[in-house]
Amino acid sequence: MSSGEVPDRSRFFTRLDMGMVDASPIARDNGIKLPVILTEKLWNEVVQTDEDSRLYGQKEEKRLASLLRTLKMELIKCRAKDLSFTFIACKGSGSTICRLLKATYREDKSGKLYLVLSVEGEKIS
Repeated sequence: MSSGEVPDRSRFFTRLDMGMVDASPIARDNGIKLPVILTEKLWNEVVQTDEDSRLYGQKEEKRLASLLRTLKMELIKCRAKDLSFTFIACKGSGSTICRLLKATYREDKSGKLYLVLSVEGEKIS
């Protein structure tokens, strides 16, 4: 899979409009009851693997599961409607990239809550 490319569908996530990724199925598998949507920028910078990473056995599903486990721990600690947290994600062999991420509660048209995960400072429409 080329850089920036998100598969349209897997059993773990689905590509949505405007590059967003619905990670709700794997979020549920990791104990998060709310639907979880990732921005395209977060996907590209944190979850997406490159050829070198895949050679070392890294997969998008594993990175996504790790991200969601970190999110779950932050949700357990925090009761606010807006929260940010930091975690370490590896991009390629031998490199460690730290990213500050933000989880934002949103409501859909029917009033049900869901979470949008983004890179800190990223504008979300």
